[in-house]
Amino acid sequence: MSVILKRLIEKVAHMDITLLAGENGLSNDVTWIHMVETSLATSFLDGGEIAFVTGVAVNTPDELLGLVRSICRKNAAGIILNTGPYLDHVPQCVIEYCDRHDLPLFEVPWRIHLAEIMRIFSYAITKADSRDTETAAAFRNAIFFPEQKDLYMIPLTHLSFQPEWKYTVCAVSPSDHERYAKSTLEQKASTVFGNLSHKYSDFSVFLSDTQILAVLGNYSNEKLHDFVRDMNYYLRLTFPQPTAFLWGIGKTTKSIRCLYKSYRQASAVQKLQSKGNLRPDQIFYSEMGLYKLLMNIDDEDIISDYLQNTVQPIINYDHDNSTDLMGVLRAYLEHDGSVKETAEKLFVHRNTINYYLGKIKELTGMDLSSLNVKTQLTTALMLMNIE
Repeated sequence: MSVILKRLIEKVAHMDITLLAGENGLSNDVTWIHMVETSLATSFLDGGEIAFVTGVAVNTPDELLGLVRSICRKNAAGIILNTGPYLDHVPQCVIEYCDRHDLPLFEVPWRIHLAEIMRIFSYAITKADSRDTETAAAFRNAIFFPEQKDLYMIPLTHLSFQPEWKYTVCAVSPSDHERYAKSTLEQKASTVFGNLSHKYSDFSVFLSDTQILAVLGNYSNEKLHDFVRDMNYYLRLTFPQPTAFLWGIGKTTKSIRCLYKSYRQASAVQKLQSKGNLRPDQIFYSEMGLYKLLMNIDDEDIISDYLQNTVQPIINYDHDNSTDLMGVLRAYLEHDGSVKETAEKLFVHRNTINYYLGKIKELTGMDLSSLNVKTQLTTALMLMNIE
């Protein structure tokens, strides 16, 4: 995915490379390298590259400053200037500009072969990308093919993720995910991963369909909450504002073998979020109350039978008569059986609500004044939310 600039520079520290400006940007993520000699060439930058400049097409300090400005506007990770026959020194105006914009600016003398630095950088980025890809692939297999242990147990062990660690899955999707191409979501997931890697280890972030998944290895509850807070911060920096996100965080597993359970739980919470049945801050499966039990009913016949014996007659009546008795029932239960508050919520007279409740009783044969009946109907509505 990417490598932090500071770590790349450490690999060539013996090659007389000098930081001139932009020290605050040394934590930038580097996605690749690129030779950039003209402002026109900056159009090929996608963001995150290290731009190498020899000055062969630059005649004045102002022209060099213009080139640096163009590189900065393309969100490059840093610039390496090769001083020598084409560029005898780095102008002060360029140094000051890079400092103001936290754009790391390095000087390398002509006697140092840029090709060797580029080779070292390319190898390091490719190696890091390969490891990240292998890690994501192994976690995908653990989630979607849990019975095929060979697809993830051995690879993850080789990648320093121990099978007996406790794992947690975080699932996040932009609510307007349909507006983004898959490649765009993958790039944004990579950016979030790179930012988080400055502070955290033993985790992976990758895209699955429209979900950005984070798998955390052996995180304490406190560290998990810190990670979620920071991931939310970087998501909001990466996506355009205002973007709403659907979150779901599964239960921490006993081992890698149960990772699929954490994923399913996270996805179930996301589904509830998407239907507006949870507050935005209700994202942890462990805090779902009764929903935790209902989410784990795998037999669809059980759910269908329960609904048939509770709310299905109301649903059928609404469908046949273009009414909304289910909306009345939901409002009634949400207001703890208060006819007055239900009437105020729906902007109708109390007698109208009493009429509707009588119709619901007629259809279901259930006494809505009974606490047991209210509990049954509330459970039915929760099951409908999960479906």
